[in-house]
Amino acid sequence: MPLLMVTLSCTQAQAITITEISDAGETLNTAQFFPSGSQPLTAISGRLDGDADIFKIFLTGGQTFSATTINLDTIIGIPRDDLLGYPNDLIPDPQLFLFDEFGKGIYANDDSFSSAQATLPSGGFSPTKSGFYFLDISSSGYNPVSIGGNIFPTQPSAELFGSTGTGGGFPLNRFQGNSATSGRYTIALTGVQSTPIPEPSSILGILAFGILGIVSRRKRETSG
Repeated sequence: MPLLMVTLSCTQAQAITITEISDAGETLNTAQFFPSGSQPLTAISGRLDGDADIFKIFLTGGQTFSATTINLDTIIGIPRDDLLGYPNDLIPDPQLFLFDEFGKGIYANDDSFSSAQATLPSGGFSPTKSGFYFLDISSSGYNPVSIGGNIFPTQPSAELFGSTGTGGGFPLNRFQGNSATSGRYTIALTGVQSTPIPEPSSILGILAFGILGIVSRRKRETSG
C-alpha cells in the first residue's frame, strides 16, 4: 500500500493534511487513502508526472464538499521562500474529478475563476449519506475513461460538468490522453474527513462480546 505523510495542523489540532510519498495510483484499486481517525481532512499534496493521482476520501452525509487546487495563479497557503520566492514547480493546469464509491463520475472541473486552477466549489455537491468517494487529479488533457469511452467532456471548460461523455454511465477504468506536464499540487478540501475507525467504546464492546461468546462456548463444552 502506498505511504502517506500525515500532518496535524498547529492551529486546529483536529485537522489533518496528507502528503503523497510514493506515487498514488490512477485506478480505483490503487487509490491512496488514510485509514485512521475521524478528523477533518483539509488538504492533500502530491506530484504529477504526466499521470493521474486518485485518493479515496470519506464524505459525511448532508455536509457540503469542495476541492480547490493551488497553483501559480492561486498561491494562497503555499509558503514563500525569502530567497527563492514562490515555488515554480507547481502543476500549471490541473483538473479535478469526483467519483462515487463505485467509480461512476459525479462532476469535474478544469479551469475556473479566469485561471488555470481547478475547483469543485462548495455547494456543487452534497452527499445524501456518508460514504467513500474517489477524488482524482490530473493535468489537462489526461482524462478518465470507462469501457464506454470518455466519462466527462474532454473540451476544457470554466464550468462544472457532469459525467455526460459517451462512457459516463460506466465506472472509471483508466486514464488516457496526451499530457507530459509535471509538477506538484495541493488540493484544499472542505467537507472531507479521514477514514473513520470504531470509537474506543465500540472496540471494547466488540471485545466484550467476543469474550462472552468464548466463555459461553466453554461452559457448554464442560457441561456436555
